[in-house]
Amino acid sequence: MAPKRPVAPRYVAIFRGDEARVEQAKLFWREVIAALTEAQAITAANLARADRYVRARVEYEALYPGAAEDGPVKVGPNGGDVFSFEWAAVEKLNDRMLKLEKAMFGEAQPQPAADKPPKGSAPADEFLGSNNGIRQ
Repeated sequence: MAPKRPVAPRYVAIFRGDEARVEQAKLFWREVIAALTEAQAITAANLARADRYVRARVEYEALYPGAAEDGPVKVGPNGGDVFSFEWAAVEKLNDRMLKLEKAMFGEAQPQPAADKPPKGSAPADEFLGSNNGIRQ
């Protein structure tokens, strides 16, 4: 029996009246499902994560241009510098998307640490000889 094709959430109902966001969400959903299928990681938990990821990414794509243009600090109503809440929202969405990506696809395997030289040795020991760095 062939596995069922994942059913996309109703983004038309979620992003009511905003056709651009609906189309973006559908595109992102197809991209994520294709990546999960390729990784053989289609599970109920990953489908729920994919939906949350798509919603976050649509919001990120809507907020990012304005936040990047204004920067993290804006001129406040009294003429002073104030922190941009749009910037904070973009950072938070970025962190959320990264966590969802890690949960869905895992993390790359870290490279093993290089062997440390024995204690008491220095990089110049090889140049100076094997007499523990003492010149004679």
